[in-house]
Amino acid sequence: MSESGTLSALIEEADFKLRWFDLGRRLQPVTKSTAEAFEAGQKAWPYPYLRQAWSGLLLQPAEGGEPAVWFLRFPLDEQGKLQLQARDGLLRALAQELEQAPASESAVQLDQLLQQSGLLFTPSNERQAAFHAYTAKLLKQTPSTHYAAVLDYFSDPQSSRWDNLGLQGIADLATRWEPQKELLLRQIPHIAAPVFINLCHCLENEAIDHQLVEVIAIRARESLNIDTQDTPDFTLIAAAVRGISNSPALGLRHSLLKELLEALQLQPSSSDIRSTSVPPISVKSVELLAAIGSRCPLDLEDQPLAQLWLNALAQSNNQSTFNLLLSDLMFLPQVRASLLSTLRDPARDETLAQAFGNFLHGPKPIH
Repeated sequence: MSESGTLSALIEEADFKLRWFDLGRRLQPVTKSTAEAFEAGQKAWPYPYLRQAWSGLLLQPAEGGEPAVWFLRFPLDEQGKLQLQARDGLLRALAQELEQAPASESAVQLDQLLQQSGLLFTPSNERQAAFHAYTAKLLKQTPSTHYAAVLDYFSDPQSSRWDNLGLQGIADLATRWEPQKELLLRQIPHIAAPVFINLCHCLENEAIDHQLVEVIAIRARESLNIDTQDTPDFTLIAAAVRGISNSPALGLRHSLLKELLEALQLQPSSSDIRSTSVPPISVKSVELLAAIGSRCPLDLEDQPLAQLWLNALAQSNNQSTFNLLLSDLMFLPQVRASLLSTLRDPARDETLAQAFGNFLHGPKPIH
């Protein structure tokens, strides 16, 4: 085994060039020095999500050939650092395998060892598409064969079919948003809702500019402000939030999030509605609240925004989602103080107080 005792060193000794990526809240590259410090147990993983480091490893054989991809999730300790024991057995097995055969001949055996390790995971289809689009661009490869059909659709969406578009082509377009920005600005208001949703799910990995944020936000507002007889499409609105979540246009994003959360406060809670066949908006909006909590966590450093989000989450009467999102965010030092300020406020909303109490101690027994 490598003297350094790290996966990176082992892979590089086997004559691969290695790149690390995070695939937790979004796809983003991780520097070599950060990954090495994490593997050595010296630093926390920079992007923890659900108490794990969700990583993508791109391995390029030094002698050429197709790169390999490993998707590994590493458990984190209370400080966000690697639980070293979760990795040591895998390292020993990999080292033994790599000593027995050259890299070009051991790919199948390595794959089998990873399958047995319990560290492998399968990203969602949209995240895999985004990863392949991003790495293809990084390696200066051509986009997928689905890209041309997506460009054709975007050139005239109102008279073109969308149902046969490949997700990979949409991811290719999202990765290339800068050279295609004018096309996106012109057609985002007109593309079919499923295409818009997939596009936003891929754009969450991109630092799009304020102009794209504005057209995406307009579409979200249009869905929110439809006729009151209908329910807003919260799947579309949540996708819009995800699509702008990585943009540096902080003011525009905060404005939209505040508007969305304030709109939810005006809706009746599920406890206020007893006999109706239409679920209350607060129940159907959980997807939106989850998008804010999982994709815009650092925005919740803003105290008023954190208060709006927590109140809306508590009023959704979905304790399991409340627990999952809050336990994840409490793991982020940048956000914890802002959330605790609202949660511990004596004047907090009673519904929030009850949800937080259930989070800490579980629901009270009913006698």
